[in-house]
Amino acid sequence: MKQSLIGMNLDELREAVTACGGKPFQAGQLAQWLYAKRELNFDAMTNLSKELRAKLAENYSLLTSSVIAREDSGEGTTKLGIRLHDGLVVEAVLMREDERTTACISTQAGCAMGCRFCASGQLGLKRHLTAGEILEEFYHLYEVMKPDWLTNVVVMGMGEPLHNFDNLLKALTILNADWAFNFGARRVTVSTVGLPKRIRELAEQGFQFNLAISLHGVDDESRSALIPTNAGLAEILDAAKYYFEKTRREVTFEYTLVGGKNDDIATAEKLAALVKDFPRANVNLIPMNPVEGSGLDAPSTEAVNAFTEVLQKAGVNVHVRRRRGRRVQAACGQLRLKLESASVGTTDEHG
Repeated sequence: MKQSLIGMNLDELREAVTACGGKPFQAGQLAQWLYAKRELNFDAMTNLSKELRAKLAENYSLLTSSVIAREDSGEGTTKLGIRLHDGLVVEAVLMREDERTTACISTQAGCAMGCRFCASGQLGLKRHLTAGEILEEFYHLYEVMKPDWLTNVVVMGMGEPLHNFDNLLKALTILNADWAFNFGARRVTVSTVGLPKRIRELAEQGFQFNLAISLHGVDDESRSALIPTNAGLAEILDAAKYYFEKTRREVTFEYTLVGGKNDDIATAEKLAALVKDFPRANVNLIPMNPVEGSGLDAPSTEAVNAFTEVLQKAGVNVHVRRRRGRRVQAACGQLRLKLESASVGTTDEHG
């Protein structure tokens, strides 16, 4: 398979252009076509010579993935099932609400974290996505929304983003670069189950991405029951404080409410005590989307309301995420799980 130009940084594009007989400065022109204009037809790149375009097309590819499924909620949410070049499937979601258009992107095919309430890890981690494959999700979502563009990006799809740190960082660097997508770092949120070392590394990169940490428990015992790879709550919170100190960007704590497991009043009081003194922190409560085979239940509306009220009374900045995506199987990994399960035994399915 030809190497794709998507996912190359400016130095790599310069090498590709000069290898095809072009001038080094034309790498900037190529980057504008690829990233700023999201152009996927070499013939349309009219400020590059025909000879250079022909050479690039001969030696390099652009998209290496394709959309194999699309589900629309009818309430502003669109989920895409995207097949990678080796047959693996990932998901990307477009969410429209008022003036915001948000992309939720994946960083891995599957996940190794093993969260009990999440469908992404049910088939295990197959592999990391490359920087180019991460960026290709934006091209597929653009086909759904063009000529409009995104206002926000959340890296909250399939996989643990910080487990795929190098590829994630390269993709987000290209997303942010003024020679590429020129998408503001403050409009990007990176979600993590909590890898303290990687949180600190991300803080030291010089970007102002927002950070979201998936808590789901108020102590290590309750957290480990839902997240087997729990790295330790104290270490995670220390890393989150370090992230805020380095970047001055807000930290959001994501908390999935699981019926009968972590949605009682006493737990809400412990969560309030845990986060209320954290600098500029938000709590997003996420009522669990039912995942077949998990053995876990969604919380009742009454439990969600009572839990929220406890946090509000404690002065915590709390939001409840509306379950807009259930009609499109928008819980992480559900569409991919359906697609891959249906493909078992077919000749074009990886693994």
